Amino acid sequence: MKFGWRPDPVAFLAASGMVAAFAATAAGAADLLLAPGLYQVEVRSGAPNVQDAAPPQVLTRCIHPDDLKSGQAFFVLSDDPLKRCQLVDYQATADAALYRIVCAGQNRGSAVGVFDTKGTTYRGTIRISPDGKSMTRSETQAGKRIGNCP
Repeated sequence: MKFGWRPDPVAFLAASGMVAAFAATAAGAADLLLAPGLYQVEVRSGAPNVQDAAPPQVLTRCIHPDDLKSGQAFFVLSDDPLKRCQLVDYQATADAALYRIVCAGQNRGSAVGVFDTKGTTYRGTIRISPDGKSMTRSETQAGKRIGNCP
């Protein structure tokens, strides 16, 4: 069956280029879980079976694209010795981030962080085992973008 038109090769190439550019832009946006910028973050620390939890800390921090690519955007913010340990196995999707923290030494601490992201907000929990044993505590973070970095 014949149609009365023939595809224009120039128009076809131009349309293919636009589709490829859109796919590359979408892939780049998926790489950045959040919009970089200034975030207000509420940080809560807790431990199982402890009712007198400390009041939450509220802080502001600038999140850069490199922080999102490395996982540092979701790292420990409280005053915890695990801040000096290594973030490993960082995995990110368009709406989530997951990683582990591993400490070297005799009583190796460790942690697992799981975060949900939605463009300009994030929420997640880091489950911390400070001595590598069964005792655990957690740090919960909830952040929202409040502007551009200074």
